[in-house]
Formats: sequence, structure tokens, C-alpha cells
Amino acid sequence: MSRNRFAEIMRNIHFTNNASANADTDRAWKVRSISDTLQKTFKAGYNIPGVLAFDEAMIPSRSRYNPTRQYLNDKPHKWRTKLFLTCCSKTAYCLRLEVYCGKAHHTSSATKKKAAAESSGPAAVMRNLTALLPPKKEKVFFAVVTDRFYTSIRLALELLTRNVYSVGTILPSRAGFSHLLTEKNRNRPKTITRGTVRMGCSTARGHGLVGPEAQRRISGGKGRTTTVPCPSMICDYQTWMGGVDVHDQLRLQRYSLQLAVKFTKYYKTIALGMIDMAITNAYICQREARKAEGKPAADHTKFC
Repeated sequence: MSRNRFAEIMRNIHFTNNASANADTDRAWKVRSISDTLQKTFKAGYNIPGVLAFDEAMIPSRSRYNPTRQYLNDKPHKWRTKLFLTCCSKTAYCLRLEVYCGKAHHTSSATKKKAAAESSGPAAVMRNLTALLPPKKEKVFFAVVTDRFYTSIRLALELLTRNVYSVGTILPSRAGFSHLLTEKNRNRPKTITRGTVRMGCSTARGHGLVGPEAQRRISGGKGRTTTVPCPSMICDYQTWMGGVDVHDQLRLQRYSLQLAVKFTKYYKTIALGMIDMAITNAYICQREARKAEGKPAADHTKFC
């Protein structure tokens, strides 16, 4: 296809009907057909693993006409469209995506009845896992790994009713968090002097979840490496949490259609970002298939 032909197609392309009644109420209506199609395709093309990673991702977009645009000062791309991604913790395959359109947009009468809907973060976890996971079965369990923005006590209890375990860090200010777990030591200094710091965990009971059974290696002050004990749950969290981040790295930091082509219309930029997700998933499937056959994985740049 010639460049002029491609430019003509992109100049006139639309993904949804602008005359629809949903166009006035759905902030992501311009790309709703693409997101719905990818949700079905991603789920059908991969067996749901036992451990899932849930986190937010972003599609860079600076257009002031983008109703889903958000600003975060501490991010590489400060203006972006926020997505909720549910990925395989091991391979980083994206199983489900959801365009974030604001807390009021995602709140419905059915969601308000959920115990986990105390804020937008835990409610997003419950909403996406309910749509992704199959109906509850006996002796069939899943685990979801989240960071402190999404983890809550009420969410963990709600997920447990669906045979889903919750692993993640949590803010002590979350509702339901036990104050007995908060360490209060008046002799503890407010600041720690720079230098080599060794941290450990000791428990009165050797419980398998919090006991110092696992080992973690940290760097010393003079380039030395020291092995110290740490809770096994921390190792599990560090192992399984990076699924969404790895998917973002493959999508944005290696080869991206969205970052290579610029458009005036914001929805075309978001559409290319979603196409990048499909390309990344295709690469992950090809990589895992070659690994199962005992062949070396293809180079990501050559694949794209």
C-alpha cells in the first residue's frame, strides 16, 4: 500500500457510529468497538493462567479533545489515557483491557452492591476479574497480584468468595486493616542514615506465609552481595507482579506503531495503542510456542 493511500484511509476512518445515543454518554465511544473486540479476542486466544497480575497501563495522548485524558507529573508520558490491564503474571500476555473513563462512569447499581466497590481501584479489580474468570468451581482457584492502590481487605474477602486469592501490598489507611499489624516504636528514628542497610523479618510463629523462609540477595556498600532472609510472600509478590509492566515495556519501549505515527484525531492515536497491544500479544504467543518446541525465541524487532 502506498503512503498516500494509507493517509487517505486514515483521514476518513471511523470505528463507531457517531450518531449513536451512546456517543454522548460514553467517553471512550470513539474506540469502544476496538476495545470490545480485543477483549473477546484476547480472552479466546489464551488459557487463563492460575496467577494474574492487575495494574494500570497508559496510552500516551496529549490531545485536549480526548475526554479520557489524564495528567500525571511523575510519569514518562505525562498526558495519557489510562487503561486497566489484566495480564498473565508469567508471560505478560494481556487477557483483558478496560479504558478508564472516570469513577462515575464505571459505577452502576450492580457495582454499588459489591463490597469491594469502596474506591475506583478495588472496584476495577472486581469488575474486570468478574468479566474474565469463569464461573466458580470447586477445587479451582486463582490468584491475583495487585499493588497498594488496588489491594484492600474488603476486596480480598470478596475475591475469596469466588475462589480467588489476593496477593499484594496494602496501605495501612485502608478500611478493615488491623491496627495490630501496624508497628509502633517510639525509639525508631524518623530518618535512616545513608549507607548499607540490612533488613530482616522475625516472627513468633513460623507461619508459612510470613515466616522468614525465602532468601533475597541485596547489594552491599562496596559492591558485595549479602543473602538475608525475607518473607516468602515478598518473593511471590516480586515474582508475579511484573506482568503488566513487562507488557508495557514490550509495547512502548521496543517498537510502537502509536509512537511512530502522529495523528490530529485523538481516537486514532488510542486505536494504534490498542493495535500495539494486539501485536505484543501475538509476539508473546509466538515466543511461548517456540519455547514449547525447544526453539529460540524470535527477536522482537524482527517480529514487529
